[in-house]
Amino acid sequence: MTLRICIALAAIALAASASHAQTRHPSRGRPITPALAEATFDSAWSVIDHTLWDTTVANTLWRQARADLRPRALRARTAEELRDVMEEMVGRLPYSHFEVIAGEVSDSLSAAPAGRGDAGMEVRLVGGRYLVTRVEPGGPAAAAGVRPGWVVDAVGTRTARRILELVGQVPAAKEARGRQLYAWIAMTGALKGPPGTRLRVRFLDGADRPVTRELALREPAGAMTEKFGNLPTLAITWDSRRVRAADGTTAGVIRFNYWMPVVMARLNAAVDSLRDTDGMIVDLRGNLGGLGLMASGFAGHFLDRVDTLGVMRTRTTTLYLVSNPRRVDTQARPVRPYAGPLAVLTDAMTGSTSEFFAGGLQQLGRVRVFGEPSAAAALPALAVKLPDGDVLLHAVADFTGKTGKRFEGIGVTPDLAAPPTRAALLAGHDPALDAALAWIAETRRSRASAR
Repeated sequence: MTLRICIALAAIALAASASHAQTRHPSRGRPITPALAEATFDSAWSVIDHTLWDTTVANTLWRQARADLRPRALRARTAEELRDVMEEMVGRLPYSHFEVIAGEVSDSLSAAPAGRGDAGMEVRLVGGRYLVTRVEPGGPAAAAGVRPGWVVDAVGTRTARRILELVGQVPAAKEARGRQLYAWIAMTGALKGPPGTRLRVRFLDGADRPVTRELALREPAGAMTEKFGNLPTLAITWDSRRVRAADGTTAGVIRFNYWMPVVMARLNAAVDSLRDTDGMIVDLRGNLGGLGLMASGFAGHFLDRVDTLGVMRTRTTTLYLVSNPRRVDTQARPVRPYAGPLAVLTDAMTGSTSEFFAGGLQQLGRVRVFGEPSAAAALPALAVKLPDGDVLLHAVADFTGKTGKRFEGIGVTPDLAAPPTRAALLAGHDPALDAALAWIAETRRSRASAR
């Protein structure tokens, strides 16, 4: 098993962006020769035949798919006709994360980045509208007076309504959780641009009055990664803080947006600085994943035993994500793993490695999960260029938690549902965070009374 195969993010990012772009770049009528059609079909079939982890499916259903569909593929006269046949082929697999992406779409993804300039706010689709769920202190949105709970009504010349119409054309967005994920990806992209430029955004304030603000986009906070495996360059952000409730309960809150090596030292330092709190909260909302092995490494801060978060299986290997208890801190001083209550916050943008961490520790009974169901998109996948220029996206491994439960297509279900609401955001509350803090306070009181 290589690190490359443990990358569990690309499937979401590429498929989502591709599907969104596909609505803008329909590809029809590109001629294709019989020889090219044959080479493309055989290439796609062979890639999956060599990497599909489920050998029973590979030896039965997959071989039958080739026998049934190859004659049709060889009769294809356009790239679209061939793509239709291959989409039917991968659609026969009983797994998600298998997709044929038009070459034109793939090229547009590489050639037309929106820009990495950041507006300093987070947006979610809530009740059919884009709500500002978080405004970063000191960021462009905060400087412009934007408040959590405001509605994003238009970005430049693009209305939120039009963006949602495009999202509605993505097949995976038909389901509510998929719609949330794809809508978030579409709006997050719309809110970016070249750093230093100004982005005109129309909001509806707390009284539903139209308010227009110009946001001066800045360089992303955090660190930029180099391209890693099949992942694009990413802006990695993280923060940690200590909060104190009115009853004196203290909690450490750690949040970060991707599981990448650049953030690991910061996470370790954050845990060390928060060891004296009554509880910790790991906020994985909006964290689409990254390197799967990092989940087991981080879990070692919270488990005082060697245990397994889950198992990743490829065609030839089996990888156990085993947590190793942390016995020293970042200064090489002896410590024990943090034993206080641990909460994890999730939403529909919590994917892949974040699901390994949240779901794996939930199955071990070590965490309590608050928020919304996760993305249900856990499997690592790779993208392969086909002879005709299209791209085959294919999962290369399966993942199950320790109890055998799969997260792909199911996700992590919160122990306590606490979705955001506009009323709560306008009042300065974060329902998921508030619920986690209340649980930590209750646990503190229970432990105190038991002494």
